[in-house]
Amino acid sequence: MSKKSKIMSIILVIIFIIAIVLTGIRGLNVDLNYAEGVSILFDLDQQFNTSDIENIAKEIWPDGKILVQKVEVYDETALIKVYGVNDEQLQTLADKVNEKYGLELTKEDLTLQHNSNVQIRDIVRPYLIPVLVSVALIVVYYSIRFKGVKEILNLLVKLLFAGGILFSIYAITELPINVITMPIGMLVFAGVTMYVTIKYENGKFAK
Repeated sequence: MSKKSKIMSIILVIIFIIAIVLTGIRGLNVDLNYAEGVSILFDLDQQFNTSDIENIAKEIWPDGKILVQKVEVYDETALIKVYGVNDEQLQTLADKVNEKYGLELTKEDLTLQHNSNVQIRDIVRPYLIPVLVSVALIVVYYSIRFKGVKEILNLLVKLLFAGGILFSIYAITELPINVITMPIGMLVFAGVTMYVTIKYENGKFAK
């Protein structure tokens, strides 16, 4: 390993340690889709734009994260997901929706659903078997193609470092974990594998 590679490895290890410490202190930032919160559902009995409902919600929860969706077949039911809600906010929501759409909703017409926090492992689980199968197939290919363990270990180390870098980005920047997090990880996995394999095929890595 060259001096430059050693320095880079040390820097990456330090970053990984910082990411692990920050995760232990504050945890990872989970998107509202996966976080514990409250869903508020109400019928408007007419078509509506989610942007209008979102603007109303932002006035009531200006400092919090919100998620607005259409539900039901005819898209006449709105869902607002927030981290927390009180009676005053519910009444204000009903009043503003009534003003916007000419309705007569009361806070009793707003249905509340409490959502449990989704564990990170539950997000990862659907991708676990495909990743393990892919790694197994790659190991078999490398065993046949290059006939040595050095190439396999080099690839696995690079995949480990790539995963560590991706984890560190989410941990340090508090980038929210959402529906595209695991697909991004799979793309990184595939990209690193292709890069290392092409390098070996072209003789760019010493055997």
